[in-house]
Amino acid sequence: MLHTHVSWARVCVLRDPTPPSHLQLSSHHDGIVWMLLVCWLEHDCRYQYMEELLQHVRYGLMEVSALHRVANSHPFLNSSSTVAALVEEALDYHRTVFAQPLRQTARTMPRFQSLTLYIVGGRKREVSRVRELRFFNPATQEHLRVAGGSNWSELTPMPAGRSHHCVAVMGNFLFVAGGEVEHATGRTCAVRTACRYDPRVNRWTDIAPMKACREHFVLGALGQYLYAVGGRNELRQVLPSVERYCPKKNKWTYVHPFDRSLSCHAGCVADGLLWVSGGVTNTAQYQNRLMVYDPGQVIYWYLCGYVRLMSLDLIFNI
Repeated sequence: MLHTHVSWARVCVLRDPTPPSHLQLSSHHDGIVWMLLVCWLEHDCRYQYMEELLQHVRYGLMEVSALHRVANSHPFLNSSSTVAALVEEALDYHRTVFAQPLRQTARTMPRFQSLTLYIVGGRKREVSRVRELRFFNPATQEHLRVAGGSNWSELTPMPAGRSHHCVAVMGNFLFVAGGEVEHATGRTCAVRTACRYDPRVNRWTDIAPMKACREHFVLGALGQYLYAVGGRNELRQVLPSVERYCPKKNKWTYVHPFDRSLSCHAGCVADGLLWVSGGVTNTAQYQNRLMVYDPGQVIYWYLCGYVRLMSLDLIFNI
């Protein structure tokens, strides 16, 4: 039940990026925040605050059905062009599901966030491929000892179990692509499928599959694209190909390939570049090269041996 009495201090939290902990609204869905504000504004006819307060609702976090109800029937939208524009912006955000990682703003992000470590998929001794998604809960060891609990908590599992896959983060969405799956016959092979996890609603969404089946490859987020680099296909062939995913189009396309096939390599994104090191070629030769891909120039730089980076930012090869 919603109460018409909502304190002014709590209403002011909407405008404060670092409010006191006892006033935080992190437990409230923004649909509830909207209804609380409406109740507060309608109580004693406080409409002079409407324009100022309603623009702080994060409409992009509201359910689509709730947004439609607000857009179609609420009189506040007729009174405020600003609020009407924000509601329409949120509806358009939800219409472009796959492009959401590129359209993140303060109005689509949770109010209070923390860095979170996730583990997803892989293999267990008792299960060949797992769907599990878990996150690390930094509880104190004393609390764990008393409660007999674990640091790891489970979330909604992936649509399908896989191992030897790759993950990347874009716009606070977790992307999982490729990897190896086990069929009903017991046969395992690389796949091209990919999916995306939204931690705000604990939900997975399938995205377009890659052009090639890949396992033991590298996936990195560079600018507005995800890049899938090398790996092995379903025939265990080592690949030189590179492809990138465009969230706006929900589509993968091939880009300039390596000069050789490569799998089991390591990679990361730093300083707007994709760094790839090591790996094995299709002739079973282990590599000690460091390769750098610059998407702006669409070119690879090949660096041999050890590299000294003249910067406080370091890349470690372990």
